[in-house]
Formats: sequence, structure tokens, C-alpha cells
Amino acid sequence: MPRRGENIYKRKDGRWEGRIWKETSIPGKRSYLSIYGKTYKEAKEKMKTARSCSWKTGKGLPKLEEAASVWIDEKKVCWKPTTCREYRYILDKHVIPWLGDARINNIDQQTMESFVSLLLKEQDNGLSANYLSYICSIVIRILLHMKKKHGYGIPVPANPVIKSKKCQVILPGGQAMSKLEEYLIANSGRNADFGILVALYTGIRIGELCALTWKDIDLKEGVIYIRNNVQRVRGDGGGKNKTHTVIQTPKTSDSVRVVPISPMLLPLLEKHRQEDSRHIIRGSRNLWADPRTVQYQFRKILEECGLEHFNFHMLRHVFASRCIEKGFDVKSVSEILGHSDIRLTMELYVHSSVQQKKMLMNRFGSYLHQGDRNG
Repeated sequence: MPRRGENIYKRKDGRWEGRIWKETSIPGKRSYLSIYGKTYKEAKEKMKTARSCSWKTGKGLPKLEEAASVWIDEKKVCWKPTTCREYRYILDKHVIPWLGDARINNIDQQTMESFVSLLLKEQDNGLSANYLSYICSIVIRILLHMKKKHGYGIPVPANPVIKSKKCQVILPGGQAMSKLEEYLIANSGRNADFGILVALYTGIRIGELCALTWKDIDLKEGVIYIRNNVQRVRGDGGGKNKTHTVIQTPKTSDSVRVVPISPMLLPLLEKHRQEDSRHIIRGSRNLWADPRTVQYQFRKILEECGLEHFNFHMLRHVFASRCIEKGFDVKSVSEILGHSDIRLTMELYVHSSVQQKKMLMNRFGSYLHQGDRNG
């Protein structure tokens, strides 16, 4: 079996063989140059040298598929394994089939726009604007890497897809949330209900909730340490779409944080306290619960409460909005939520309700009226 995306094989004679593309005199025909090494590492280094010599002696700039392999090989030390697998998946599924044979100097703005049109047609408009933008950003990052790291004077197009703006969050009604909260408290002895209540009172993400153990909860200090999250990732082998859950540290340092325990939550945590090694929400086969399972359980709870469905992530929005309404400063809310940028908190949550606007206008009217009397 080749190393995925690297075109390196172990031969029956024990040597490692790598193959790189080379130019031929016949248009459209590919030819391969075989590189041999006693070890995988030696073959890989020889391939890198051969590519470099070929590109820099005028025999042709690399194609995007080759450039993508170089980008991943040189950048993967900075990424989590799950991130690397995700990039490989996107390249294999969405990018290489369309742009793999294109020379990196030929990928201009028009090429990128045509690429987006092809993706939309192929996927029958099933890709969101944000995901299309993400796919294009990977292509652009590869081109930038080849330009800056390897010195190729190639054009780097702009991303042709504008990400959709984050909309103001429309929260469930107050009565609906009160009904849900009462239900969760009444059934807090059940595994999922208790975990969902913790999320409502802390604003933590579903993956963070699933990774949370009792060791992360310090009842004496009254804080919860958010250090890990559960993510669903693609496996290294098997079917392309096979996934599994893993516990890992968050991508950004801002997500590793300390969340104070509210007076509402503290007695519930004390009541249900268990040994340190156990997860707050337990899964059937793993020590931790699968976020998809928790989403399903949450949907069933909403049905039992007779409430319209809304996503689990809405609990985070409800928590943040309650904090803002109670007068929390935006920086503190941003840190509790683990946002990497305070502007995200501002965009999502700092907005006035109609009632608040009416109250302020009444104050303004009183001020004018008082000014008229004093004048």
C-alpha cells in the first residue's frame, strides 16, 4: 500500500520506490520517474530533491497535486493529525479531481471561479458558501506556500467565495427555555439530562461537554476546567467516509479555559458527584459519549417537552445572551465562552432587545421633558 498522497511504495525486494511525474513530448500523456531508497525516509528525501531540480531547471512548474503533497509534507508537523486527515480528504474529494493536473502558475482568478462553478454543479448545490470558501482557501494556501517557501513567482488569486455573515442569533422564547430548564432539573438524575443542564449553565460546546470528566470539576474552588473536546474524525484507512470519535485538545489556546460554576449549578454538581475518572456524560461503548448521540437525546427531550426543535448549540447562545442581559462585560463573556476574538462575541450577542430600546427611549423622553421644565 502507498503512503496516502505521497506515491511511495515498499517493493518486494525490501526497497522503497517513489514516483514523480515528468514531462513528455506527447501532450496530455503522463510519464513517471522512479526514485529508490533503502528506507521510506531516503526515498522521500530523494523525491523531494528530484522535484526541486526539475522545477528549478525550467522543466515545468509543479502541478497542483504535486504542490499539495509538498504543502502537506512540509506543514503537517504544525497540525494535529485530525487536521492533516481533513485536508487530505478535502483535497482528494474536491480539489485534485478538478485542479490536480493544473500547473500552479495557471491557477488564476478565472480558474478559481470556474472551479467553484464545477463544484456547485457536481455537488448539486449541496455545499454551503462557507464550505466552498474553505475549500478554496486550501488551494490558495498551497499556492502561497509554493510562492513564499519555494520562491515561485506565481499569481495567487483571491478567494472567489464570500463567506456568509454571521446572523444575529434568534433565541427560543423565554417560556420554552423555562419549560426545558424545569424538565432538565426534574430529571437531572438521568445521564443526558444532567449533562445538557451543565451545558445550559456554563455555555460549553457539545464536544467539550462530552470530554468533561469529574476530575475537571473543582467544587472547592467553584470552577470547571475546559481542557479537551470530543471530535468526530475520519480514519486513516478503510472507507473514505468512515469516522470515529477522539478526545483531543482544542485547536486554539483560547478554548482551554476556566469556567466559574454558577450558584444554580453548584448544588447539582455536588449532588451527582462521581469518581474523577468518569465522564459527566457516559457513552455506551466508549468512556465518553458521542456528540451525535447527545444531539439525538437532546432532540428527544425537546419532543418530550412539546417544544419546537432547535440545535444543541443554541444552549450556548442562550447562556451568553443571559450573561449579557445580566450586565456581564463582553470581555468576560468572551473568555468564558472561549472565543478567540472578542468581536465574535460582540457580533453574536451584544444587541438590544425591543423592550430595552423602549426603556431607553422612555428615559430619553423623560430627560427632554425635565429639560423643558428646567428651562
